[in-house]
Amino acid sequence: MSALREIFVKAVCARGKRGFVRTHRFRTKYHPEDLLGCRITNHRVTAVLTSGGAVAVQGSYDIHVWYAYTGTGDGSDTGRGRVHTAVAVQSVEFDEHLPVQYLTGSAGAVLHPECRVACTRQPRAREIALDADGVVQVLVEDGYAAEVIGETTLWVPVYAGVGSGGDDKKTLELWEIMDSELDDEFDDDLGDDELDASADEELKEEVSR
Repeated sequence: MSALREIFVKAVCARGKRGFVRTHRFRTKYHPEDLLGCRITNHRVTAVLTSGGAVAVQGSYDIHVWYAYTGTGDGSDTGRGRVHTAVAVQSVEFDEHLPVQYLTGSAGAVLHPECRVACTRQPRAREIALDADGVVQVLVEDGYAAEVIGETTLWVPVYAGVGSGGDDKKTLELWEIMDSELDDEFDDDLGDDELDASADEELKEEVSR
């Protein structure tokens, strides 16, 4: 027969993963005529546990858009009518809701919860476009996985005979094995001493003759 014992452990109590798509719109310094490329850098992300047990993924990144425009750009007459290129950098922030599934059934069973997040798909520009007013539109996709870690209770079976008595028995058996090994070593050393003593006696007899 086994009894049940309640123990407190710190473990992963909830997990969740989701991909996101969002669109950012912004204007550049010069009126763009063509978009030449886009890159996203300086990605940062954190996770915040809400009061309801959900995870809010909050972060930021910089969008770099390389574009072409016609004109002087700097206001001078030099290069009027020529095509120039420039890079626009737009810093954006985001706040996404990431649902998690609790292994314990509900968030209320988790004590002192904390969360952590990992990026499963780095932000990248899936599509860039210009609208009729010259506003840049960047479609960004990314993905995240979150875990909620906290103190929870587990019920574990405790079997009869396993406990302090069993530990004492194992300790006693260990000492018995060590004692027997020490006795064997002592007997070996003693046998060597007896051989040395008999050799000394034989040497003394030969000298006396």
